[in-house]
Order: sequence, then structure tokens, then C-alpha cells
Amino acid sequence: MAEGWLRYYGKDSLEVHSAGIIPTTLDPHAAYAMSQEIIDISGYKSKGVGQFLDQEFDYILVLCDNIGDKLADFKGNHQIYEFPFPDVASMNLSDEEKGKAYAQLRDELENFCFDFVHQKIKALI
Repeated sequence: MAEGWLRYYGKDSLEVHSAGIIPTTLDPHAAYAMSQEIIDISGYKSKGVGQFLDQEFDYILVLCDNIGDKLADFKGNHQIYEFPFPDVASMNLSDEEKGKAYAQLRDELENFCFDFVHQKIKALI
């Protein structure tokens, strides 16, 4: 979801890669929540952090907790920002509760991504 928002607000100003500790399939609840805001992430593929360890980044955003020492493996001189968001996928919720939780997470991630892009990448005039 964050990748979708960062791509949307960053447009041609940044290159975005998203990865997790353990790659999984795209969560259909996340895709649906984003589609409600006209952002299609249905074609996104889950990737693991290990796929990117040989690349250098300016920024590494950590949006979950329990990432452990994986960040030490990244090359280069990057800035790390840690902002843990709730792991909605792991919560034991009814379908209705899950829909609301994903909508709330989508909105919180949108605010975070908007602020990050316009504070760190391209300032609003």
C-alpha cells in the first residue's frame, strides 16, 4: 500500500521498491482498499529484502516492527526512517472489521507518504 502511495505522490521524482522480511502474496484486502482510492496495486508482487541488498538507496523506510538486524545488510549511505504501522493482515478480524482496518491503514499510509515525499523528495510550493 505504501509503495502505491509513494509512486503516486512521488511520480517521476523517485524510484520505489517495496520488500518484506518474508515475501507473501499480495493481500486482496489491501488491493481492494487501494482501489477505492483509484490506485491499482493488484499487479504488485511481493518481494523479499534479500533481493535488494546489493543495491544502494537514499532512504529506507521501515513501516513495521520486528525487522531485527536486516537493515545492517544494506549497502551504501542511506537514511533509515522507522514508522511502524499496524500489521492488519495478522489481526484476527471479521471481514467487516478487516475492511475497516485496511481502509484506516490506507488513509494513515497516504498521509505518511504524502508528508514524506513532500518533506524529503520534492517540496510543495
